[in-house]
Amino acid sequence: MLAWSLSACGGASNAPAPATAQAAAPAAAAEPSTLASESAAPSEPPAAEAVPADTKPAEASQAKDPDAPRQVKYVVTPEGLKIEVAGVRFLATAEAKQVAKGWGAKISVKAESTDGASHVLLSPKNGPIAFAAAVFKKGSTEAERIPDAREGEGELTIGPGAPVTFSREFPNKGGRVLAIGETLDMEVALWGLGSSADDRRPVKQFVHVKMKVDKGKPKPSIEPPASAAK
Repeated sequence: MLAWSLSACGGASNAPAPATAQAAAPAAAAEPSTLASESAAPSEPPAAEAVPADTKPAEASQAKDPDAPRQVKYVVTPEGLKIEVAGVRFLATAEAKQVAKGWGAKISVKAESTDGASHVLLSPKNGPIAFAAAVFKKGSTEAERIPDAREGEGELTIGPGAPVTFSREFPNKGGRVLAIGETLDMEVALWGLGSSADDRRPVKQFVHVKMKVDKGKPKPSIEPPASAAK
């Protein structure tokens, strides 16, 4: 099986979840790179030092930085795009869906814990996936932007040894479909991911999907976002 991997710190944004997803620029072709390995832990932990009763450890006195970057690893495989972030591995795929006389796209994701811990996804009315879509008419460089909005505060748990699957279709029911000659350029995000509801943060640039509608059934592409090449 031929695959290549890319890594990025910017692929998982760390700003608080917006009420409306913002459209991003189309993704550029990503160059292969290697995810930096972290230093191995020492075989024996150092002896604990005495701490005065009126002194708190530095890590306990400092609040966890909500803007700390998270490493994201991408692996392109024949089965789909694999994304590893914050102790979770995702497998994302895209397929074209006929909607009335036009076309849309369905994004499907399988998620599993890789660190033996439980993780939670923010899962509002339409599920954990958020869209920021742009539609280009044939021969036009001007995009019609189709924003996304979050409704609700549901939650989806990814437990050890208990993978979960979820999906979402574009457009939403009753939304604008794609006609022949039009191109969909869409950034796919996750509304929120964390080890608990208290530390969930969005993964804004999760994957990038592009699909051009010609005669016959379209074939969408799914790839890492542009930030993965930086």
